[in-house]
Amino acid sequence: MCPVSPPSSDSFDSDIAAKLDAEVRALQRAFDIRGAELEDAHRHIAALEGKLLKLKEYQRELKKLKEERRRLRKSAERRVGQVLLAPYRLPTRLAKSVWKKFDRERQKRATTEYQKWFEQHRANVHDFERMRDQARTFASQPLISIITPAFDTPVSRLEEAVQSVLAQAYENWELLLIDDGSTDPDLLRVLPHLAGRDRRIVLANLGKHGGISAASNRGLDLARGEWITFLDHDDVLEPDALFQIVRAFEMHPDVDLIYSDEDKLGENGFEAPLFKPDWSPDFFLSYNYVGHLTAVRRELVQKAGGFRSQFDSAQDYDLFFRVTELTRRIHHIPRVLYHWRRSESSSAISVRQKPEQLDASRRAIEDHLKRRGEAAHVAVDWRTHAFRVRRELPEPTTISIIIPNSHGDEALERCIESLTSKTNYPNYEILIVRSNNSPVSPPCLSRFPHRLLQFSVAADALATKNYGAKESDAAWLLFLDDAVEIVDPEWLTIMAEHVQRPEVGAVGARLLNSRGTVEHAGIVVGVNGTAQPAFCGFPAEHSGTNRQLQVTRNCSAVSSACMLTRREVFEQAGGFDESLSSTLDDVDLCLKIHRADYLIVYTPFAKLYWHATHDDKQDASGDAILRQRWANVLERDPYYNPNLSRERADFSLELR
Repeated sequence: MCPVSPPSSDSFDSDIAAKLDAEVRALQRAFDIRGAELEDAHRHIAALEGKLLKLKEYQRELKKLKEERRRLRKSAERRVGQVLLAPYRLPTRLAKSVWKKFDRERQKRATTEYQKWFEQHRANVHDFERMRDQARTFASQPLISIITPAFDTPVSRLEEAVQSVLAQAYENWELLLIDDGSTDPDLLRVLPHLAGRDRRIVLANLGKHGGISAASNRGLDLARGEWITFLDHDDVLEPDALFQIVRAFEMHPDVDLIYSDEDKLGENGFEAPLFKPDWSPDFFLSYNYVGHLTAVRRELVQKAGGFRSQFDSAQDYDLFFRVTELTRRIHHIPRVLYHWRRSESSSAISVRQKPEQLDASRRAIEDHLKRRGEAAHVAVDWRTHAFRVRRELPEPTTISIIIPNSHGDEALERCIESLTSKTNYPNYEILIVRSNNSPVSPPCLSRFPHRLLQFSVAADALATKNYGAKESDAAWLLFLDDAVEIVDPEWLTIMAEHVQRPEVGAVGARLLNSRGTVEHAGIVVGVNGTAQPAFCGFPAEHSGTNRQLQVTRNCSAVSSACMLTRREVFEQAGGFDESLSSTLDDVDLCLKIHRADYLIVYTPFAKLYWHATHDDKQDASGDAILRQRWANVLERDPYYNPNLSRERADFSLELR
């Protein structure tokens, strides 16, 4: 046998040094992330303090006005005025009385655009009869168990919730009313009467107040249905809610979780609708958009372990995470079936109504990521009260930044200058692709490390992008327009955190113009012809409809002006189709990536400026190719609710 030589002390020392260096980098990164989170919190506190100072100022002004009013009421001038005006006071009072009555009637008649839309689109009496008859013909008519924990609920609101169940067009249900140790005498007196209204209503009592998870688990123990759904004790279901769930199951018999759109029920009626996308895992990590109405197979809820009391106030969010870890068979019904009541103690008004909900939600996300084996830090984004996930990067993979030079030397210099001076990602190379029409390297590039690739064929930007990818040997590829300017040092690190995930195929950034408005925040397909940038023209820091401009979410496509992907994904998709124009190349590539079962991610936290001048002319031939190639997707973008505008990708309601 040949003797085995022990490792040299030099190699041993270098291994230790490399390990220590990696640990230091990880600690520094964690420190930077926590520091950035602390800065965000400080900015949020400063903004609140500013509002508080203004409120105090207004209070002081109001106090002065009240004192002045009291002084005037006691003055001699006022007493003289009352005597002189006495003959006119009776007609004035009469006029005020008539006006108040008229104004009350006017307010009753006044409806919002959404309320008008909803009345036109909700099921009517004739629809209910048809639905009842249709439900009786379904091949499967599963029992649906509705779990409703109640704790000191105002009687009128609980009655309204129960009545909304009794009015259901689908009749095979059971309502499990779980009294969570209520002490209100009116409620305790009414509960047995509510249960006596229908044999399908089951009343159970925990005996003491155990919290919403304990009460919901008691409901799960009693449930006999194949499907479980949840109704809060003061909320209201649409009469066709259960019918639509069973109909979805009839059309998709393998589905495990179903959710619908929802709105809020306020003093002035229905408002604040949430028109949701189909299943969007990154959006769900931002906040619990699934919410209400949700139906889940009972066996899956049991397998997931039911509700956990340590997550009370976000117990459904925690449960849905564990359910979605067990199945990807998730179906969305794009129809408002649930009305979430706005009350003094409900987070339907604002998450600030329940501050403990933020902490419980954050812990639910952390627990989910831990189960998935993803090392990450979860922080609250104080602007939106949504969540931001910062994943660890075990090893910064080399990224080839491919920059086709199509906007001249001045734009290129600004791009490279900002890129090299403001990017803190430690491992990247710059590849500049120029055609033979401009063989001389610009003098400005001599100051920056780069590789200059001369493209021998006179071709458009798509060919240069494909050529740059072919000439690179890096595992990750970033396509960057030369009119882009870097402003945030973390931009590339933030994008890399997502592209390292095996399920992600491409990542896009939030692109702003010099006016401070949005150019790109993901792309919606099937809008305004073929595709349109989401929230184009919105102010940079606008939250967008349901916060979707400022949270990480999935979309059908992102702009190739700044797109990060992995080489194997890019090659699997076949690269950019050079028969298309540069305005449609990214749409086609992302749809091919999505067809290969990868996610496309938009992150608003990678923010860049894009100084390009855009041509608004339509590419008729490219549009025709995409409409033929992607007809089904263009008909319905899964990440854009079909009730939203088809003329502009601003997530506004389609008023038709």
